[in-house]
Amino acid sequence: MSLWKRLFGLDQAPGTEVPGEGDTQAEARSRRGDEGEGSGPARVTDETSPASTPEQRLEAMGTGPDAVAADGEAEALRLFDEVSRAHRQARALDLARRVLEHRPNFGELRFQVARTLWARGDAGGAGRVLAPLVDAAEPSLAALMLAAEVAEGRGDTDQAMAAYQRVLARDLDYAQARERVARLKERREPRRELAGATLMTDGALARGRYRVQRELGRGGAGTVFAARDDRIGRIIALKVYHRRGRLEIDRLLAEGRTPAHLEHPGIVRIFDLDTGLGAIAMEWVRGGSVRRELDAQAVPIERIRRWLVTALEAAAFVHGAGFVHRDLKPSNFLLRDDDRVVLTDFGLATRIGEELAVGGQGTLAYMAPEQRQAHALAAPAEDVHAFGATMRELLAKASGDVPEAWLSLAAACTRVDPASRPTLFQLRMDLT
Repeated sequence: MSLWKRLFGLDQAPGTEVPGEGDTQAEARSRRGDEGEGSGPARVTDETSPASTPEQRLEAMGTGPDAVAADGEAEALRLFDEVSRAHRQARALDLARRVLEHRPNFGELRFQVARTLWARGDAGGAGRVLAPLVDAAEPSLAALMLAAEVAEGRGDTDQAMAAYQRVLARDLDYAQARERVARLKERREPRRELAGATLMTDGALARGRYRVQRELGRGGAGTVFAARDDRIGRIIALKVYHRRGRLEIDRLLAEGRTPAHLEHPGIVRIFDLDTGLGAIAMEWVRGGSVRRELDAQAVPIERIRRWLVTALEAAAFVHGAGFVHRDLKPSNFLLRDDDRVVLTDFGLATRIGEELAVGGQGTLAYMAPEQRQAHALAAPAEDVHAFGATMRELLAKASGDVPEAWLSLAAACTRVDPASRPTLFQLRMDLT
């Protein structure tokens, strides 16, 4: 079994079902909906029959064009949802894609399958399923937005930009489209803008308290420097935002003020912030980021365990204090000398239960589906989803045997339904 199949819940070959312990061959065939070798396509079983489960009925619908009515999309959607909610999401996706092979015009089912694949981190699969909707003469705006998100998640900014612009051509005020176009434009010309920011920052800060020594790294929001605090002779990390608009100032304030409420060894310490310069002075965690470690080499499984457990400790403390981080990912996991994780970048942090006026903030590859919606309430389940996506990425780079239970935990964290995800406390108990 390949690791990627296990990571994404594809723990069996498409179209197969492993009989339960003690099943007879006849019982196994019944569970698959077979009528016997050579008996031809299975038919939809009578819904009143005790043996007719949603999974069996959805499987039967995918056996051929005669097995599902042309107007049977609503029933297929209902069955897909029921099988997914029964913690059989990988199986539901496999069966729904078989239905689409025979009924490619089931557009809503196609959209839901693509959205679920994307939420599970399968950008390639989501893009392939979504393609017929995007290529249609009049694609829905929702399909175009999802296609743009998937393309952006794959790093294909040109395709993402084209999809966003198709949305704006039809609805200039469509939620998040303009903001994402602006963000992509900023990313497509980063060197020109950031080079200017670096020179300007160096000159301004050299005349003040902090003297820049060297650049440590650049991200979508800002550039981080190693700098000397001339007042006390301490080396700190200085993050300077690329822009100084209202949204950036709000994010700067959140990034500086939230950790001030959170005294914990797994949370970066904040020393100072300056809204005029758009800069924040913080503890320099010298071990670099988990992202850097993942990009450099395979990582021993015991080291990954330490990262996961210490990150969970810190994130659970954040939740206990009444906040949601909302941007957990490997690049925001810094490493102390003892290899413990330190959480950084609280620019999107929000109090639990606070309404989010703007959806779609965060990093798409780790973002929970509900986090993409405007007017949702901030909840710990968002961080659980991001932690699961991060965990899946770490396990894919592990050297040594990956425990099956850990793969199951990562899959549970990234379930579409927030209520069905485990808590961080449950995760920590299972990992220790």
